[in-house]
Amino acid sequence: MKCIVILTSFLCLCITGMSQQINLVAPLPDVIQESSGLLYLNGKIITHNDSGGKAVLYELDHLSGAVIRKVTVRNATNIDWEDLCHDDTYIYIADIGNNNGTRTDLKIYRIAISDYFSTIDNTVTAEIISFRYSDQTDFSSKPLATNFDAEALISRNDNLYIFTKNWKDNNTNIYELPKTVGTHQASKTGSIDSQGLVTGATFNSIDQTVTLSGYTFSESFIVEISNSTNNTFSNGIVHRYPLQIPSGFSYQAEGIVYIHKNEYYLTSEKSFSGNAGLFTLDYDNTLGINTIKKNSQIIYHTPSTHMIHTSYKELAIIEIYDIHGRLQKTSTKTQIPIADLSQGIYVIILKNMKGIPQLSKKVIVH
Repeated sequence: MKCIVILTSFLCLCITGMSQQINLVAPLPDVIQESSGLLYLNGKIITHNDSGGKAVLYELDHLSGAVIRKVTVRNATNIDWEDLCHDDTYIYIADIGNNNGTRTDLKIYRIAISDYFSTIDNTVTAEIISFRYSDQTDFSSKPLATNFDAEALISRNDNLYIFTKNWKDNNTNIYELPKTVGTHQASKTGSIDSQGLVTGATFNSIDQTVTLSGYTFSESFIVEISNSTNNTFSNGIVHRYPLQIPSGFSYQAEGIVYIHKNEYYLTSEKSFSGNAGLFTLDYDNTLGINTIKKNSQIIYHTPSTHMIHTSYKELAIIEIYDIHGRLQKTSTKTQIPIADLSQGIYVIILKNMKGIPQLSKKVIVH
């Protein structure tokens, strides 16, 4: 007889296992206690401080976290640098911090990678991509209550994508911006319920996933976005994982960058919760549990008929994925047969009428 186990308690086990994958590399030196952006390029770890810091990029030693090189951007000002990303040609520095929602001088500095690595005096000159949000009409001061603050940037194909730090609703909005020098309007393409303040982003070109770092006032977390199409990201599969930063270090997670398929660097900024640190994050992102919403009663099964049922009222589609992220079955009904599935672990994704993932549940089929 085929048996299926709905893992109602597996969520805690998965989160605990996930937390154990955070490893301290080293405390960050005094000169970069407010590390915000993070880049891994040509084997180099690169970071910077946020608001009010010098217009300097710092290279870190892989083992000690010590600063081994400083590169000054001669024509830039660090008003509120928040993130880094790159493509094949350029490094992009996001001067996009906007805690009060009042800034009209948002910009991204673009530096040629060849200039960064060939400079003989450790200085470079940047080109400037200026922008404003296409849907922002109110620039009155709203300290820590605006949805137009941002600390996360990625490069994908011909565009840059900004993930906002929404103080007002704890979501993250996604804006698309051309990579070309000049003045632009950033167009909103979607939104994700991140359940916290998003502070960093990285695009993993190996498996085409986006991973966001962030924090609440009690924990650090990451959000992984996979299977997105048309660069909207919010139509992808969204998994949120709480992280447990090692004792004595700040849980204000800031920069994140991928090294390999399941391996990342992460930094935290010094705060009331602890010291600034450089960490590695190693996890298997083929086994995700979506914690954006959870209710153990929404997904259930009837062993006699080998069926998975759902009572989700806005259901448009059920999708079942294997542990490698391969789609196995779909249904637009409130039930789906599983008698033909091989033994193993599967993830059930429920989507609403707009095709946006709302809930997932991990199951074991015996």
